[in-house]
Amino acid sequence: MGKEKQKKKDKAQDPELGHDGGVYMVVADETKEFLMALRYATKIARIRKGRVGILHVVDVQDFQHWGNIEERMRREQRERAERFVWDVAKYVLDWGGSIPAIYISEGSLFDTVINEIDADESIKRLILATSGVAGKPGPLVTYFVNKGLGRINIPLLIIPGQLDIERAEILA
Repeated sequence: MGKEKQKKKDKAQDPELGHDGGVYMVVADETKEFLMALRYATKIARIRKGRVGILHVVDVQDFQHWGNIEERMRREQRERAERFVWDVAKYVLDWGGSIPAIYISEGSLFDTVINEIDADESIKRLILATSGVAGKPGPLVTYFVNKGLGRINIPLLIIPGQLDIERAEILA
């Protein structure tokens, strides 16, 4: 017999916090659609006794030609990402009442989202929202409804960006 498959890490299972409903992942950035996806994910996680997973991807640029400045720039990007994600996490805790799972990764946006989903079997849904502009759903939605859908092993939930937040929460 072959080796047993190594069990994936599970960030949602925390008996002290009583989470058993899995992780509802959103991709954190500074867009309007992110806020819509976050509100929806917070509501659904609260209803299902899960938690929100906040993924922020740091776009690693090639600074090699800058010599030793590369490490400093990466460190500054990471620090900005951590501050941003902690601000988002505070919102989730205040509004949703649970501590979110936090994922900060470096790399290309689409591949990193897929890699994080593959690495954590507790992630139950990827929740995205459209931009609300007709014909321009946003880069994440565009990618995942086309090429990316075949690369993820969880349901993709897309919230229409033209919904008002209260209506989206009712639908959760």
